[in-house]
Amino acid sequence: MTYFHAPTSFLPPLSTLSTHATTSMQDALKDLKNLYFPATALPPRRTQSINAVPALRQDISDTVHVPRSKRKRHLNHNNGVPDSGYASEEDEAEIEGDLECEAEGLDPDVLRSDELERNFAIRWLTGLIKRSDIWMHALNSDTEQEEHIRLAVIEQASKLLAFFSGDDEQQEDALTRQFMFPFGAGGKPITIELNDAPLAPTDHTSVGLQSWASSIIFAERICANPARYLSIPQETTPLRVLELGAGTGLLSIASARLLDRMEVDATIVATDYHSAVLHNLLQNVKTNNVSVQIESLDWSRPPPLEPYDVILGADVVYHPEHAKWIKNCVEKVLKKGGVFWLIIAMRSSGRHEGLWETVDDVFPDGGCGFLRNEGCGGEMKLAVLQREDVGRREGIGRADEVGYRLFEIRWLTCRSCC
Repeated sequence: MTYFHAPTSFLPPLSTLSTHATTSMQDALKDLKNLYFPATALPPRRTQSINAVPALRQDISDTVHVPRSKRKRHLNHNNGVPDSGYASEEDEAEIEGDLECEAEGLDPDVLRSDELERNFAIRWLTGLIKRSDIWMHALNSDTEQEEHIRLAVIEQASKLLAFFSGDDEQQEDALTRQFMFPFGAGGKPITIELNDAPLAPTDHTSVGLQSWASSIIFAERICANPARYLSIPQETTPLRVLELGAGTGLLSIASARLLDRMEVDATIVATDYHSAVLHNLLQNVKTNNVSVQIESLDWSRPPPLEPYDVILGADVVYHPEHAKWIKNCVEKVLKKGGVFWLIIAMRSSGRHEGLWETVDDVFPDGGCGFLRNEGCGGEMKLAVLQREDVGRREGIGRADEVGYRLFEIRWLTCRSCC
């Protein structure tokens, strides 16, 4: 018979969390899992459970199936039973992991039936998740690989906490979501069905497998006022629409559906980079029976493309370099009279805090034109014509999203003065 140590004797004390090595935390989670859930696999967990996200007042989104949903490469902050994937605002009492315990080498059945030990393990996991930022910031190495390993440890702790909460019977399978967006002034709503696929456990960047709040909010706006956001031409030339980082394809599919209803001739191309995302995107296009082309596109090395009238992007900046890559890409494919609509979640904490500001760093403010620099020659530049801050919507979005910023970016000519 295999004997185990008591959690009060082997779980590292959280009062000195910043000093614990990655391997010691991995070993602690492994021992905890082997004690309480020996037959249960423990893959990285996707948080933000859909059952914690009500429908957008039933006029935006209606959840059909309810498994556990997404998480990308963010820290997970939970307070007890995992909910939206982020910490509640309540403070928790300090969990000190240095309790004295003589129960070593015990029968596992004896330990599992010990409520003191079980409750201590749950409190320890809860404390670890709430203090994950402390542990992440204590990294001695700046390597991204080590950071990803620690993120995976926090993901595993969240998964294990869900097991303790009796939440493990829910499988991490695909989620079918139905959206209903008001069309114009009282028209028949635009309906869309999307598959939110499980995030690839080996690829933390495949976030496009999920539908994010920014795309939902922007899709609603497009359907309510397509003439503004899609620049529908009066001439017979087909409208060309490109979506960057399409993910599940919500913006492209919504655009295709409403333009078809309006009998506007259009070519719509949805692009992404990851193979798993592109595969899921293809399935969503087929499910909705719309005319949307799907292509792979690397923003850092965009190939020659035919110019587009409208370019759409929702929550596509997850690294300081992304805004630069996107600008380089848009410069190559946006028509001189075209428009680039970009909506970004404004996140107040975590790895992606303040990344929306990188858009302003690379796209100058063109609200009153450019001051003509020496040697400028009056050429046209991509600039932010307008920006609008959009508030959070009840029932969608992550806890760290304080709102969303919508950018209208166009080609503008340098001027001698404002």
